[in-house]
Amino acid sequence: MTAIVIDASALAAYLLHEKGSETVGRYLVEGVDSIELVFKEAASAILTAERTGRIDRDQAEVCLEALRTIMGLNVRAAGQGDLLEESYEVARKHDTTVYDAMYVVLAKRLRVKLLTKDEKQAQVAREEGLGIVT
Repeated sequence: MTAIVIDASALAAYLLHEKGSETVGRYLVEGVDSIELVFKEAASAILTAERTGRIDRDQAEVCLEALRTIMGLNVRAAGQGDLLEESYEVARKHDTTVYDAMYVVLAKRLRVKLLTKDEKQAQVAREEGLGIVT
């Protein structure tokens, strides 16, 4: 497989064992790039899943432990400061959030595909000329 940028929707889907997350796992084994925010967003998705009853507290703890492991081994996290201005412009252009645009901008800079489970995110990436893995 080739280098890829992963967004929080894909990482959270993997951690929560959602349908279609097998693809994410294959990329994680090789290592992926992302922004520092991905860990906070994935942890928030785990918390939301627990709060809504999709998973229980013990399952949430297992997901958080997996996230801690992934943080140290499989995800290279880029700083966000250097991405801010371009992300702001991409967000403005596509009516999306700045933090979602950061994943797109990082993938553009690295000249790689974006791995996402978010259809709006995928559409923005396509419009910016990126390849998508879902």
